[in-house]
Amino acid sequence: MGESDLRAYMLYSSSKGNVAYVKCGSDEILIDAGVSARRICKSLDDLGTSIKNIRAIFITHEHSDHIGGLQTISKYFNIPVYAPYLCAKYIADFQPATSEHLHSNDAGGCVELDNMRIHTVATPHDSLASVGFRIELGNKSFGYATDIGYLSTEVAEMLDGCDYVVVESNHDVEMLRQGIYPYYLKQRILGKRGHLSNSDCADFLPELVESGARTIVLAHLSENNNRPQIAYGECRGRLAACGISVSSNGTCGDVCLSVAAPSGAVKII
Repeated sequence: MGESDLRAYMLYSSSKGNVAYVKCGSDEILIDAGVSARRICKSLDDLGTSIKNIRAIFITHEHSDHIGGLQTISKYFNIPVYAPYLCAKYIADFQPATSEHLHSNDAGGCVELDNMRIHTVATPHDSLASVGFRIELGNKSFGYATDIGYLSTEVAEMLDGCDYVVVESNHDVEMLRQGIYPYYLKQRILGKRGHLSNSDCADFLPELVESGARTIVLAHLSENNNRPQIAYGECRGRLAACGISVSSNGTCGDVCLSVAAPSGAVKII
């Protein structure tokens, strides 16, 4: 499987909704379905594909910004949905149209399609169950980890050695601390089952590049406690401090670094 057979995009990425699209050969999947079915269908049409081509949807956890469009998609398109057991139980209770399409997919599991192997890894987040994915795409690998309170050993091992990585860079710590959120919410976000800060993400990027990452997309940025240029700048600065160059304006570098948008396709592969 050559790189020309691969495609992946972040379609939506924020606290208002998250969706990623991955294609390898004849296999096409979604990670999360956190915006309306109509918007997901439109985004896939814009990429030149269709919701009817999606073989499976993989859910990271049960928060609304990750499952918001799932019930309508299940009702009309009969797509298998893979989610951790506790998450699947929650979805079945609150989105009954999805029930018959749900498959339990706990950490440590692996789902095999014709051209993909999707490994499921536990992630630290304040949900009933939360997971990330390491996806084998022929001789390439793609790691996906958002909504993580900290870089656990399991998450770091999952992402190490991946060619393509989507990783959370949720907030600037000082913006969060000085911002409008109530104290309990700030503590939740800063906690080990909250969200990954720009600085913690940036600290990890050199290791990712040294282990083989050639494309990194920063995802799930807070609209209130972050800015794309802040996240990008801190991560690029940390890479530069380690002697790692970032591709820009057509010039080659050691890694391609970009920021996922709240809405609008951002290329991963």
